[in-house]
Amino acid sequence: MLTFLGLFFWFCLPGAEAQTGQKIDSARLPSVAATAREFVPPGWLIEAQTEGDLNRDSIPDLAVTLVEKMPADADKSISTGGPPERGRALLILFNTPDGRLSRAALAEKVLLCTRCGGAFFGGVETPSNVEINNGGIVIKQEYGSREVTQETLRFRYDPEPKRFVFIGVDVKSYDRLTGESLMESSNFLTSVKLTTKSKVNPKTDKEVAVSNTRQRVRFKKKFIEDVAAPYSEQEEK
Repeated sequence: MLTFLGLFFWFCLPGAEAQTGQKIDSARLPSVAATAREFVPPGWLIEAQTEGDLNRDSIPDLAVTLVEKMPADADKSISTGGPPERGRALLILFNTPDGRLSRAALAEKVLLCTRCGGAFFGGVETPSNVEINNGGIVIKQEYGSREVTQETLRFRYDPEPKRFVFIGVDVKSYDRLTGESLMESSNFLTSVKLTTKSKVNPKTDKEVAVSNTRQRVRFKKKFIEDVAAPYSEQEEK
């Protein structure tokens, strides 16, 4: 029988239902425009953006995090139970030589919603960090309660299909009470998966590895639009 606290944690954990929200009609978005704001659909805002070269043409491109606008009754929701749940989407724009922006990708499932972090974030909106690093898209997110899961997802542009391919993921789950953790790092380009179990040394208060395993795994090719948050091993098959 679940306790009240257990039920609270269970309902706060992210899941498939937590990713629902108003869908973006990509057919209504421009394929080319002068500014990032022209790609933002009605009912959405730019939450954050970062720049860096993604297609190896030496011109900085944009990764734009979109978030749904606050609903009209947001003040009431905040006063009674914290900020309302809002969906997120990732918009990737290439800068063209003529100074305009070209839409390269729109991923509606890959980012956690603003309340999908679980009890770990309490009444605070769940952060979602998007970076451009070494020519690729890197997404860092976490969620949970006593057991917290940290995920780092990596994508790289493939010019042949003209899409962003899912190339790797690190998933670390750790127990905040015991200090035990499990890290699974999958490289989809080399088909290698590394698994590390760790615990905290009570004398030094530092994390030490208990075991390490390396295995070859066959991964199904996926694109950024196919990957949903939170990530699970089922995505690899």
